[in-house]
Amino acid sequence: MARMYPLFSSSSGNCTYIGDEKSGILVDAGVSCKKICTALENAGIGTSAVRAVLVTHTHTDHIAGLKVLTKKLKVPVYSLAGNLEILAEKDKVWEECRLEELGSETADICGFGVTAFETPHDTPVSCGYRITVPGGAECAVCTDLGVVTDDIHEQLKKCRLVLLESNYDPKMLKYGPYPEELKQRIASERGHLSNGDCGRELEKLVKAGVYSFVLGHISQHNNTPELAENSAVKALCGYVRGEDYLLTAAKPEGTGRAVIF
Repeated sequence: MARMYPLFSSSSGNCTYIGDEKSGILVDAGVSCKKICTALENAGIGTSAVRAVLVTHTHTDHIAGLKVLTKKLKVPVYSLAGNLEILAEKDKVWEECRLEELGSETADICGFGVTAFETPHDTPVSCGYRITVPGGAECAVCTDLGVVTDDIHEQLKKCRLVLLESNYDPKMLKYGPYPEELKQRIASERGHLSNGDCGRELEKLVKAGVYSFVLGHISQHNNTPELAENSAVKALCGYVRGEDYLLTAAKPEGTGRAVIF
């Protein structure tokens, strides 16, 4: 069975492992190398199982541990060309790290089929990933986007499991501690998805035949896992019975527990 491990998922740091105990890939490395390695080991996965790192974009909460991790594991980094340029220019990867550009076509990365798709976010380049694991099952990691475009939906609906952003509760954001400029940025079309935005996309995905979801990138200041999950359940209750779908909210620092798909 294919497995996704949401190791870390919040506004403070993000890292997801997809694969099994023998072989897999990481999406982002937004916490320290030590934390990532410890989380993998706690999940029963040796660091030698990591074959590559996919980078969604170059905000700190997605690349903070990348330089040390690439030096320790000596694995290549894959992303869109613009992200690779920034990583190299800003010295965010080990100097001997191999940087591999992804295009519009699906790439074979150690037996995993990887398709990158652009996401609207306030960074020069941002993307999500649709990943086909050995055996043929497909999943997606899609966070850091202000809106779900038609192209993004087309990518997500092909999957058996989708990790989708449910970043903020609008009321918590409105009355929370962030400065007004940051609040506007988060709620913009190049910011993040609210719980309601996420729920509306889940409705569409259920109608398209997707029944397994992980809610990710949940803000620690403007949301809670409980609020995100309750909002998603409310969005889905009119379309499918609770026992017919899988829904879980990723914790900021996950236990490494696998989501099977």
